[in-house]
Amino acid sequence: MKVYNKKYLLGDIHGYWSIIAEHLVHNDEKNIGYIQVGDFGIGFYEDEPNKLKQLDEILNDHESDLYIMRGNHDNPAWFTPGGTDKIADVKAGLKRITFIPDYTILNIDFENILFVGGAVSIDRRPRMMDLRESWWADEVFVLDEEKLQSFENIDRVITHTCPDFCEPIKFNQLVYNYASNDHGLLKELTEEREKVTKMANILMLNNKNKLKGWYYGHFHNNYRFLHSNMEFVCLNINRFMQL
Repeated sequence: MKVYNKKYLLGDIHGYWSIIAEHLVHNDEKNIGYIQVGDFGIGFYEDEPNKLKQLDEILNDHESDLYIMRGNHDNPAWFTPGGTDKIADVKAGLKRITFIPDYTILNIDFENILFVGGAVSIDRRPRMMDLRESWWADEVFVLDEEKLQSFENIDRVITHTCPDFCEPIKFNQLVYNYASNDHGLLKELTEEREKVTKMANILMLNNKNKLKGWYYGHFHNNYRFLHSNMEFVCLNINRFMQL
């Protein structure tokens, strides 16, 4: 269990890692817990190990931690136990940065927080054509009903995408633009949201859970509403929210 003076959720940042250091230095605080909800932007550039080390040192100087969940603009290998040898070596050298595998439960400030990452990328087709590896077939959300049914005493849930009763309810024009060249996209996006809804139903119907809130990113917008006496919040890109 970790206890912090403050903890913040952070939306998609797509490689803008210095925003975390800027936030720490600007607020001049220590013992802060940051939870980044995916699309951290890891796996795209060769110099990432050095930049991670620099961010880790700043976090350590401020006695603070960063927890990162898998988005669709992240290499999934960073979020599996071990990963490649190179990734494992980098992660082993980090003191304050944690890449969270799917279906991990962390106890933070006396609350059990469940993390499940992943989502379908609407821009996957152009990324498939990129000469450098910038799209990964295992980016998607994976529903594990057996694990979900075994969980108890969950207080909060963090996913990258969200159930289908959450905003945004409809596809926007950007999605349709990408779908015009990716004929399976709309179907897969719809099915994925249905899977996350199934996850939500399993957790909410289990009276041994004590769900207070569900938080997600992915859609680059701010939404907040109540459903079944539970808060659902979408964090916009680069948005910090104190939890």
